[in-house]
Amino acid sequence: MKISRVLLLLLAFALIRCSSSIDKTDPIFDRKVSLKKRIALAVESDLLTKLDFPEGIKDSVYAFYKARDFRPVWANDTMLLEKGTKWKELWKFPCALGLPDNRPFRFKADSLSGASIIQEFLLTARLAQLQQDLKVGFLDTAINAYRPHRSIDIKSLSRSVKEIDTVKNWGSWLAKMGPSRPEYRALAKGLFRYAAKKKLSTIHFEVPALVEDSLRCLELAEESLIDKGYLDPKKTGEEAFWEAMGRFQADNGLKADGVIGIYTRKALNESERYKCHRAILSMERWRWRAPFPERYVWVNIPEYKLRLFYNDTLYSEHRVVVGKPENQTPQLSSRLRAIVSLPYWTQPQSIASKEFLPAIQRNSNYAAKNHYKVYRGETEVDPTTINWKRYKEKNFPFRVRQEPGNDNALGLVKFEFNNKYGVYIHDTPSKGFFNKDIRAYSHGCMRCEMPDSLARYILTRDNRQKMTRDSLDTLIARKEHFTIPLRKPITLQVDYITVVTNEKGGLLFFPDVYDRDESYLKMMNIYPKVN
Repeated sequence: MKISRVLLLLLAFALIRCSSSIDKTDPIFDRKVSLKKRIALAVESDLLTKLDFPEGIKDSVYAFYKARDFRPVWANDTMLLEKGTKWKELWKFPCALGLPDNRPFRFKADSLSGASIIQEFLLTARLAQLQQDLKVGFLDTAINAYRPHRSIDIKSLSRSVKEIDTVKNWGSWLAKMGPSRPEYRALAKGLFRYAAKKKLSTIHFEVPALVEDSLRCLELAEESLIDKGYLDPKKTGEEAFWEAMGRFQADNGLKADGVIGIYTRKALNESERYKCHRAILSMERWRWRAPFPERYVWVNIPEYKLRLFYNDTLYSEHRVVVGKPENQTPQLSSRLRAIVSLPYWTQPQSIASKEFLPAIQRNSNYAAKNHYKVYRGETEVDPTTINWKRYKEKNFPFRVRQEPGNDNALGLVKFEFNNKYGVYIHDTPSKGFFNKDIRAYSHGCMRCEMPDSLARYILTRDNRQKMTRDSLDTLIARKEHFTIPLRKPITLQVDYITVVTNEKGGLLFFPDVYDRDESYLKMMNIYPKVN
């Protein structure tokens, strides 16, 4: 009896294995049978399960073909059509389409993979996955992992299939699958031009500092410029090299001065493949963004820019200085609720204990010289009566506030918004930092160039605002501390998007100054160096 049960189990197991294997003599692969009939047979026999297509895609593909009475899209009875060949060719370059190289789903490939029936299903499934990923994104930030493979809805898939025959610009067509933001669409089109029909170099360089090994630095810099297409290997004279270096620096958000500094070396080291994945990650970040309202302030940290928009029209643009890598400016969403003229600056305890305390220990007149007042609780104390040597960072009991004025760390204008990080947008007396290409020098706040101009734009358009732009000028001229509440607070969005497009639509890469791209790409198994 026991033996019979064992035999039955083995037989059942064998039947299961047979049902999940692909019979190469199956009528599904008989080219004498019409492709339409073969598609119907394949759906009936669940071919895609045998091919290991993802659950989230195969059922939608079946439903798609059932809805069109099993008529093929990409092939006829014997071969791929021209549009099928074109679509298959594009999938050799997933980066150009906006997907990481390792994102397209894998399936059971064998000698039958080239069969028209399998190619028919595969090309439809690829389109279904691509549309869904470009629409909702491929990363699940809650668990820092790829989302399961899913298909777009049948209606959207059918619409795209109909459009295929009329596509003249693949980059524009693909861009429309994602967010409607013009920045996203420009980036999608720029990426397609950059990566389509091009074998992306995976060479990662290790350019040393000029002071460490000047000869090796210049040799590898030249190799990198050639590898990335900036320098003709047949024209590598000194003049051509420095001209190419200037163009490369400009395309990587750096001053085109020919100086091979730390961020120029970092850009030279990155392979083309890695740069493309940074662009794809920037597109993904746009998908995380909720639609902007009619008026908003947008700060992009890696770009060191603040922009004021009304009805998607750019009204004002300002350079900003952001936090140092050790004091990073946070990504956040809030609303500007007030403009403050001649602000006070109450130092965060971390700054007061780490910077103010050592400074006044070295110079007892430091507080008076820099217009600081010192408080214990709510009571002001004379800093000259305190034995500062008694205190250290961990037992610093005082509150330090800088009085308004031209040398105040917040400058003459501050913009207030609620946030848990204690950061602001504000003016600064240190104007020289605005002339640098890498502007990461603050303690986390965003220092804004010409903040009075920004404040005037906002006040002029604030509904029923009694304080006019002239009022602000008067307050500043009188050196008067005053808080102007906005009648209609303005949405503020602080983002970290390292790849944008220039005025010609080309990709513009900014240094990943906080290594936030790097952390995401590592999670995605995308590395600067060749695996």
